Amino acid sequence: MIIIMRNIKLKGLKYSRGKYLLFDDRFIFFPPQLIDILASIYGEGVKSLLVWLGKKTGWTLSQNWEENLKPKNLDDLVNQFSNILSNQGWGIFVPKQISDELIIIEHYHNISSELENKSRYFCYFITGILSGFGEFALYRTNVHEQNCSIENPSLDYCEYRIEKIH
Repeated sequence: MIIIMRNIKLKGLKYSRGKYLLFDDRFIFFPPQLIDILASIYGEGVKSLLVWLGKKTGWTLSQNWEENLKPKNLDDLVNQFSNILSNQGWGIFVPKQISDELIIIEHYHNISSELENKSRYFCYFITGILSGFGEFALYRTNVHEQNCSIENPSLDYCEYRIEKIH
């Protein structure tokens, strides 16, 4: 498992007796091989499960982090969320556009590119996390991956668009 902890003294992160807590929520380092196992069992059928699990995770984390970090505005919320998400080992998340209608996030160093079996299954989970975050931040949203570095290795990053639904 690859863990990118740029700032081990991340605000709100505590370690005690084998447990990591982030704002009093237990923080688990999720082995990427688990997604590979689910994919080998369910094939493409795992997509909806991974998106759903990611969405629940994204919403819960967003709500808790927002309560503790007290962002000043949407820009601050997106930047803080991206910073904390970047410290979970899935890759580096960089907001490129932030508005009340559209948030574009670039995802560098996708964990899947580091594994033996590169697959979009990881992208499904990330889409779910960003869906949960998007619904927290903008209420009703549609999230899709515009560009994928796993499908197109000439790209340096995946690009996710979080669009508000009216």
